[in-house]
Amino acid sequence: MKKSFTLVELIFVIVIIGLLASVAIPKFMQTKANASATSAKSVVSSIRTAIETKHGDWIINDNLDSSNGYTPQGYPIKLDTAALNQANQELFGGNTTLPILKNPVISCLGNDCWFKYAQDDENNLSKYAYKFNDDTNITLEYNGSNGEFNCISDGGLSKNECKSIIE
Repeated sequence: MKKSFTLVELIFVIVIIGLLASVAIPKFMQTKANASATSAKSVVSSIRTAIETKHGDWIINDNLDSSNGYTPQGYPIKLDTAALNQANQELFGGNTTLPILKNPVISCLGNDCWFKYAQDDENNLSKYAYKFNDDTNITLEYNGSNGEFNCISDGGLSKNECKSIIE
């Protein structure tokens, strides 16, 4: 006599697997979103720390002539020399005379990526975005005049939503 599963047993197993999947998949997606937000928050924290470190170096070394890539206020003029809206660019690496992060972030244009999308040399402003997915990104602006690297509201998320993710 052959032993096999009945149709009722197979349907019962499929229903259980479906129920488990309906619970597990949303949890997995939330975990992925949390990981992306934590990654973005870590990069922002590192950049802010590096900016303050460079400003402190400028003060301690009496670099009041604003040479070597500093603004008159003592903050780095630029965070990098990356091209706009391009992949495989070193972001937040500074320049040859004023490095910012020891290990720069490599830009890409896909999801879960940083990219630089605007540069205003006259006003010492640079704009960056972290793209979570096709509909959601946080946008940050670096102001070399005051050393601030903060959320702005010209991306997929509002300024307050951006702050809630990275601060």
